[in-house]
Amino acid sequence: MRSKAILAPQVAVLIERAEQTIMQPIFDLESPQLVFGRALLLGDAAFVARPHVGTGVTKAALDAQCLVDALQATGNDIESALAWYDRDRRQFGRRLVGRGRYLGGYLTAQLKPRDQRTAAELYRRPETVMSEFGGAAMLSSLGAEMGAEPV
Repeated sequence: MRSKAILAPQVAVLIERAEQTIMQPIFDLESPQLVFGRALLLGDAAFVARPHVGTGVTKAALDAQCLVDALQATGNDIESALAWYDRDRRQFGRRLVGRGRYLGGYLTAQLKPRDQRTAAELYRRPETVMSEFGGAAMLSSLGAEMGAEPV
């Protein structure tokens, strides 16, 4: 069975013993607009990143905090706050989804025969990739891009 060739032995055994396997495709979603009049999208309703980015709950909390910050900064001017929110969170969401695609590219490359991988795919080290996975790595990476001090 192919599972033995590409998966850890413990995972391959689980798949082989399962009566029925269910495949879950991974999708990501970028919303071109987050504000609609006085309604807005936040959390996974606004942007869905691949699960290996690991920021679902954190992103929803950051979206809510951005809305609070925007309202405070604009003196509760709802139209201005919503415009601020839309601009800020679309930028963050696009970067988040892009990060998921970047990390997913590594995983996909591992399924290619060695002679069909690009130089970047061949020489990217697993321990480097693992340090890039998850919410903390994502937030640290985006913070650095935006000029924030490391935590």
